[in-house]
Amino acid sequence: MKHIQIVLGAVAALAACTPTIYEVPGVQEVSANDVANCTFIGTVTGKPGVYGPLKDIGIQDAKKSAKERAKQEGGNTIVFEMITPGEDVYELPAQIYNC
Repeated sequence: MKHIQIVLGAVAALAACTPTIYEVPGVQEVSANDVANCTFIGTVTGKPGVYGPLKDIGIQDAKKSAKERAKQEGGNTIVFEMITPGEDVYELPAQIYNC
């Protein structure tokens, strides 16, 4: 059990230290207030690949996937729906804009 905790800690630390792996060039994440003068393109949904102790990594993976899809759809800006703290996330909907 201790070995699993060590591995999970190492994975979490690696994810925290390398946030650039979740960036998608040409797509920015903003709040809903920042897209008033932008053109709405559509919606996408990211789905986490991991849950539980690795949920933060799963959410980052879901965001990256949604950003990549936004770029494919011609968007350069994405607004994710709010995540309720402590709630399990199985889908992460977002709106795509061109700003």
